[in-house]
Amino acid sequence: MRPQETTDPAPDEGPPPLPRRALRHEVLLVLAVSLGASAVGALISFSGVLTRPGGLGEQTATLNASRAPDRPWLDLAWQLFGIATDLAPVLLVAHLLLRERAAGGYGGGGLRLLGFDARRPRSDLARGAVVAAGIGGSGLLLYLGAHAAGANLTVVPESLPDVWWKFPVLVASALENAVLEEVVVLGYLLRRLSQLGWTPTGALLASALLRGS
Repeated sequence: MRPQETTDPAPDEGPPPLPRRALRHEVLLVLAVSLGASAVGALISFSGVLTRPGGLGEQTATLNASRAPDRPWLDLAWQLFGIATDLAPVLLVAHLLLRERAAGGYGGGGLRLLGFDARRPRSDLARGAVVAAGIGGSGLLLYLGAHAAGANLTVVPESLPDVWWKFPVLVASALENAVLEEVVVLGYLLRRLSQLGWTPTGALLASALLRGS
């Protein structure tokens, strides 16, 4: 009597990846609660500046403004609340990428898909410093040129009170902006646009447009 042939069961490949329509909706929702909403707000604010009497060069824009000038502890609470809520989209992106990994995505999980980890801290910090210097330097030169031509607002870096938490809050705010832009725009958005079939050039242009707004 011949023994019955047995076959190994097919490995569980997990659920299929999200269709393009779902990915498009996901991208729009992530942008709606992060830099996309900020870009729309910036355009509305700039429209108000353009319709205000006086030239652009005579008006100011404050990057880190006090929210309760005469009440430093309340001001600190508002500053920390703003930083924490601005980082919420980063946690949302990490959740979505972890879910993608569980569904059979490529590579590791979470923000590691974007190279956002601590496996190579020295080289990452060195390359990040070079990129930041290049982007920051070119942006500063562009601002100085536009301001000299009267085509830009006068940017006031901060108007916080002279208290002990002033510089820690400024550093935390700078880190928050850097993490938000690098994770959501340069990491998540480029990955999703690539999955949607965009060319690298088109994805970079869309990313640059969002960052510039």
